[in-house]
Amino acid sequence: MEFHSLVAALPERKSAIYTFERGKVARHSHAALYDDVVRVRESLRAWGVKAGTRVGIYAPNSYHWLVFDLALVELKAISMPFTDDFAGKVNQDLLDRYNVALLLISKRDARLFTQKPSHVAFIDADNENIAVLDRPHSNDPDLADHFSLVFSSGSAGGLKGLVISRKGVEATLPPIFGALNMGPGDSLLLFLPMSNFQQRNMCYAALWYDYDLIITDYTQLFAAMPALNPTVLIAPPVLYQMLHAEYEKYPRWKKSLWSALGLGLSLLPSASLRQGLARILFGDFYKQFGGRIRLLATGMAPIRSNIGKFFHQLQLPLCESYGMVEAGSLTFRSPRSKVFDSVGKLLEGIDVSFTPNGEIIVSRETPLTLRYFQCAEGENERVFVGQGRIATGDMGRLDAEGNLYLMGRKRELLVTPNGQKLHPEVIEQELNNCPDVAHSVLYLKPDATHLTCVVDLVPPGGEDARARVSQYANSLPATKKAAPFVEVIFAEAPFSTENGMLRPNMKIDRKAIAARYLQP
Repeated sequence: MEFHSLVAALPERKSAIYTFERGKVARHSHAALYDDVVRVRESLRAWGVKAGTRVGIYAPNSYHWLVFDLALVELKAISMPFTDDFAGKVNQDLLDRYNVALLLISKRDARLFTQKPSHVAFIDADNENIAVLDRPHSNDPDLADHFSLVFSSGSAGGLKGLVISRKGVEATLPPIFGALNMGPGDSLLLFLPMSNFQQRNMCYAALWYDYDLIITDYTQLFAAMPALNPTVLIAPPVLYQMLHAEYEKYPRWKKSLWSALGLGLSLLPSASLRQGLARILFGDFYKQFGGRIRLLATGMAPIRSNIGKFFHQLQLPLCESYGMVEAGSLTFRSPRSKVFDSVGKLLEGIDVSFTPNGEIIVSRETPLTLRYFQCAEGENERVFVGQGRIATGDMGRLDAEGNLYLMGRKRELLVTPNGQKLHPEVIEQELNNCPDVAHSVLYLKPDATHLTCVVDLVPPGGEDARARVSQYANSLPATKKAAPFVEVIFAEAPFSTENGMLRPNMKIDRKAIAARYLQP
């Protein structure tokens, strides 16, 4: 895949772009997309955008987002999408801090600049008298390889800025999409913000490999799926956990029946026959995905093993990829795999090694990211440890068959007073298998001999659910071995991005949860 030919090849493509905005479906052929990109490219050029120009984007998902992004790719400008972390902070000071020469926004965000300056343009409305700001030229020796400057937030809090490599995008995209085995006839639905680089990467793949692309946002996901019938859905684990939680509310007799039916289907030799019958037998569950869904995929965080088993039982394959923005996608657990507690096998071109304490070191010829442009002191040196080598910060192991298992984050390692080392994420995954638990976060308070776990209950919760969770937490072999008992603190409200307990990427924010629930 080479970006210099991505847009030029669009008129030859047979698939289309679909958007679902405000309850309405719009279709755009690839030929129409090509015309729109060329038109916007010339507008950007007239405004002063050229190779190396930094262009900020702050807008919701839309067809226009994709058009402007591709036009910037054509000009070899450097896009800088601002994530939801910047809500309420998009102003001139922000543009000056990051040397942004032009800001692209949607018409709905016109209020951000009451007297719109000439270096702010709309992506979904007419513009007049637009001109980029004069910014100092970068002296970065690898400037020609800068594709995009992106922000990423992690479970430990804080915001990192990463320099995405143009060569890295071209090299890291084909292996994962080769593993997914997508092509003409498929239709991929994306709903996470396009400021998340992985989402844009999937858009590029749809254009290159010629399959339909559906763009919406999370507020319209469950309306978009039956309206546009995707064949493939890529979503974070939290979505599949939410769907499983709804299943857990079914009457016991119905869940028992579905388990028996799933077991019976697994005995049939034909995969297409199994899934065809499953669409009939589990119709009220399948219909929320539309009429053509064939594959579910996840990543961004490890998914609970019981969730993988659940979808396998319903003959709705759930595959998984492990990766990071710094390195790109690294593994793939195929929909045929039953090793539900692993993140799959290494993709082509990936090698891993382990430090003496078990941290995963990735080696690939061309990683996705060149370095950080914003990070904690010493983070660049800690992560980018050599030519093509990246320290992931994840602890893990490989089994004899080549399956990779994640043990937790290196920085989250807990050491009990008796000297035992614990990976909280490993125990949290076991706790999360309790049907009443939406999220669990394990801590060891200073000088404490017991563990503390903050639990976000699956609605409606209640005293019975609290009792079950407390008993479950204290009965697990892992927790019994680690400490005399587990103190369970129940969250006052579901974890969400709105209350700050989840980061915009839907991962838990350990620091925010600790600050809220572990104060003396």
